[in-house]
Amino acid sequence: MRAGTALERYIMRQHTAGGIVAAVILAGLAAAPAHAAPADGVDLTLLGTTDTHGHVYNWDYFANEQYTDQDDILGLTRVATYVSDVRDEVGAESVIVMDSGDAIQGTPLTTYYGLGDGAAGVLSGETEHPMSQAFKYIGYDTLGIGNHEFNYGLDMLKAYERDLDTADGGPTLLGANVIDVDTGEPWLEPYTIVEREIDGETVKVGVIGLVTPGVRVWDRKFVEGKLEFQDLVEAARHWVPIVAEEADVVALNVHSGKGEVPNEDYDTSALYENVVNNVAYLVPGIDYILFGHSHQDDPETIVTNKDGGKVLLTQPYYWARSVTRTTLHLVPDGDGWQVDWSEGNEPHAQATYGYQIGEPDEGLRELLMDKQTTTIDYVNTPVATSVTDLKSEKSRYEDTPIIDFINHVQLEAITTALGDVGDATIISAAAPFSRTAIFPEGDVTIRDIAGLYVFPNTLYGVELTGAQVRDYLEYSASYFVQVPVGADFDPATGTNAPTDHYPDGMPDYAYDAIAGVDYYIDISQDVGERITDLRYPDGTPVGDDDTFILALNNYRQSGGAGFPHVADAEIVYDGQQQIRQMLIDWAVEHEVIDPDDFFVPNWSLITEPITEPTQEPTDTASPTEPASPTDTGSPTDAGTSPSAGQTPGGSMPDTGAPVGPLAGAVALLLLAGAAVLAVRRRLA
Repeated sequence: MRAGTALERYIMRQHTAGGIVAAVILAGLAAAPAHAAPADGVDLTLLGTTDTHGHVYNWDYFANEQYTDQDDILGLTRVATYVSDVRDEVGAESVIVMDSGDAIQGTPLTTYYGLGDGAAGVLSGETEHPMSQAFKYIGYDTLGIGNHEFNYGLDMLKAYERDLDTADGGPTLLGANVIDVDTGEPWLEPYTIVEREIDGETVKVGVIGLVTPGVRVWDRKFVEGKLEFQDLVEAARHWVPIVAEEADVVALNVHSGKGEVPNEDYDTSALYENVVNNVAYLVPGIDYILFGHSHQDDPETIVTNKDGGKVLLTQPYYWARSVTRTTLHLVPDGDGWQVDWSEGNEPHAQATYGYQIGEPDEGLRELLMDKQTTTIDYVNTPVATSVTDLKSEKSRYEDTPIIDFINHVQLEAITTALGDVGDATIISAAAPFSRTAIFPEGDVTIRDIAGLYVFPNTLYGVELTGAQVRDYLEYSASYFVQVPVGADFDPATGTNAPTDHYPDGMPDYAYDAIAGVDYYIDISQDVGERITDLRYPDGTPVGDDDTFILALNNYRQSGGAGFPHVADAEIVYDGQQQIRQMLIDWAVEHEVIDPDDFFVPNWSLITEPITEPTQEPTDTASPTEPASPTDTGSPTDAGTSPSAGQTPGGSMPDTGAPVGPLAGAVALLLLAGAAVLAVRRRLA
């Protein structure tokens, strides 16, 4: 019954929304009602989502099945059910629904229609953007704009905005601090006034949209010379008083994290990435902030601003995993209304999670099913051709092309994003997650790439010294079992050594190989003394004080596996993009996977010290030839993980990022925009 009602609402809006909007506008212009306002005020319900990233369905595109774990239940089809329930509970006129951005990038559904084969139809107007359809169906009132909205270029962003059909009752896409260079005016609507009739009373809610200024760096190729991005505090200071003149409640849709910039040190010229706390404190007149960008589950924070007023902040969980519900009790204030912060009436926000909502909305599910099916069929087709078999089975003890493929893509992404890094050298670390991954000669599918990179980690870049890089490599080298000087290396027994961090054996996913410098790992030496002849590719020894930028995944950067230095290192690159997706993008762009394009042998195992380091690797210890390995066949019983970075029981290791079932995984993150690079550049 609920689904049918929602579908009827959607159809009705499509055909009659113009008349409804006109009626609302006329009602707003009418004289104030003659009867007295309710003595105890009225209640306004605000529902919010953020960082949906194209997740309409509760669908694990990597396993080609629904999410089943409680914490992973997600999607706008469940949001639609919840919104309908709340409207039934409190009355549709007292509910306002908002999202704070990052909607059109993140799943194969959105990348297919944003950058893939379906994009042309969206750009021409022949095909409606799926996220526009979903937001209109649910009946969102406003949408903030996120940094990922810019990933596919300005034409696609404008097509998405067009498909929202704002004039016919769809949600308004807001971006007050996105400035058109040619006109000096906002490129999008800076704010909108949403009117509601609650218990016979007209309530006006002004909503302002703001996005992190990082877009100017991350999507420079699309926005440079066309758009500028104002500091969020500066923009809020301008627009909040304007909106407050028209509205009873001032709300912000902000795509920016809370941040840690001290208010007393705030510099509007710095264009900080995450500043919601600063906006709430430094800009009086705000009642409510729906924010996102940092992908945290943060339902409620109350900030007292510099003038003593209170602001409620709420961040729903990403990927439509939750909806936050905030009730504002409004009391008369002259000719209008104000938020009641008196004891017992103060606003509160509460999250409702996907697993708590129940059945998805059938109408929305059916509405986009053709697009969903088309996308799934498409991404299960080959994306590139490999000129030869590339296998991962020896990657944990040999330098192999398939791991260099990962490092090459990571190096290329950070190098492109950072540009000139002065005296710093960019290097990259990658782990052999799987012992069974293969790019077969011939067609390579997205599933093949997912088999190599089994975790949804994102890419970071951190600044390290040469001494710290050596420490990093020494820690990684503790993965190997020590052998006598001159002994042969046996893959069946030589890896997964017990360590302080891993008493039961260091798993494959905790071992990293680094590209960009040359080195040997002397496994005849004690842990901490194994990295030998660490040099640049031209043969120059690495100095302790040399500067490096290390490309690594978010699990490593956050301290995962216990690697030294990186968790406290300066972050100069924060990709917010899955590495697996970047590998797919590279394959699609280049069409051919040829080791000659990326394989640079630069490390090997040795079991005898190098007595006379040379500029050129010698035949005695060549990075291309591990020291006398005894290959006993398939290295699947090396003591710990039987396959694909798994623990002996077969479960995946905890990488610090959500992972769906990966047996027979169908990796679908298509074309998510190789140019989408989130960078915090602090280098000279």
